[in-house]
Amino acid sequence: MKGKTVFIIFSVLWILVFSFSAAGQSLLDNPDYKKAIELQQMAEEAHQGGDYDKAYEYAEEAKIYLAKSDVYVAMMLLRYKAKSWKKQAADRIFNAKAGGAETAYPEKFTKAISDFEIAKYAFDSEEYEKSIEYSKSAYFILEGVIGTTAPLPGYYTVRLIPEDRDCFSKIAAYEFIYNDTWKWKVLYEANKNKIVDPDNPHLIHPGQVFIIPSIRGEKREGYYHPDKKYPRMPR
Repeated sequence: MKGKTVFIIFSVLWILVFSFSAAGQSLLDNPDYKKAIELQQMAEEAHQGGDYDKAYEYAEEAKIYLAKSDVYVAMMLLRYKAKSWKKQAADRIFNAKAGGAETAYPEKFTKAISDFEIAKYAFDSEEYEKSIEYSKSAYFILEGVIGTTAPLPGYYTVRLIPEDRDCFSKIAAYEFIYNDTWKWKVLYEANKNKIVDPDNPHLIHPGQVFIIPSIRGEKREGYYHPDKKYPRMPR
């Protein structure tokens, strides 16, 4: 009977292990999860050796460590969500300020800044649910004023920068372009007919003017000027 009971516990434990794996392997790289796996293996060895009491003891202890790992994984997933909302709020505040919201909508802007400061403090204090709540508040307070945001440039002239020359990936990474290196292919596809060898995206030259396609419905117009302040393109 004891052997059958331990077998049932094994089955439950492995179901729990596989359900944890679905949360992401990197999150499972924690001491509690590793200890649970170690105890599970010890329980199996004891079970195979006929020591059902020890197998039962190890299996029960493994369940405790899996529960601890579950708490850790849940916290890290919540942290990731809080970090994502904090960034979205920061991007919206930055763009709203660049568009004149601080002057045009002083009450809403001040409230958004206040809520965002609470969100940051809560995040640093590991109060992730509270951080999410206040980041969302800051984000949605400015939803109605985001239309005041200054447009992003619609054209970019390749510059001669000896220490770090322009290329499609570098241009795409500029905050006022796409704020994302990996969007270089968008620029390349839109402008490859303008470069000397359309099949070689590395061959671009200073003075070439590239069009910057809108990828998220963002407003783009005019030529980029280094002395002009632009909003940051959210990632």
